[in-house]
Amino acid sequence: SCNKKKLHGSLEMGDAETALDLLKDFRKRQEQRAKTYAEMGVFFKKYLEDYDLKRYQSLCKAVTTKFQQIGKDILVIEEKLRTAGKVGWASMIRKIQKAEKEKLQLTVKTQVLQTKYIVDRSAKEDPAYQEQLKKGRVRMSEIIEEINDVLEEIKYIIHDGDL
Repeated sequence: SCNKKKLHGSLEMGDAETALDLLKDFRKRQEQRAKTYAEMGVFFKKYLEDYDLKRYQSLCKAVTTKFQQIGKDILVIEEKLRTAGKVGWASMIRKIQKAEKEKLQLTVKTQVLQTKYIVDRSAKEDPAYQEQLKKGRVRMSEIIEEINDVLEEIKYIIHDGDL
């Protein structure tokens, strides 16, 4: 029989599920999140072509549901690691989660901004609009770099089997 250890509330980690397995699972979830961002970008470009708001809203709802599920799954992984004494690893995941939240908010803000000014083409020449987009791009690059730095660290931990 599979021996299970009670870790935290409903969080259980079987003997076979190591902290390293949890990190690997986190990376899979992070890859799912990246694919979901790509889908979101495709949906937005399509919307800018055809202005089918109902379809775009429906697709956004589906993407939001995916992001929420991925976030919940990652939260469970983070808590299991924390409870198993891998506080450093859990903190790395928390750092990525915070950065991902900001990334999503910035992505939505940028899409709203682009949509707002797509109707009024002359607004694209507005220096304030250009500055907002530029600031958004710079911050997005910083966020992605933060995420990638931590993901790189996790990759090495997994590779080295660093328990």
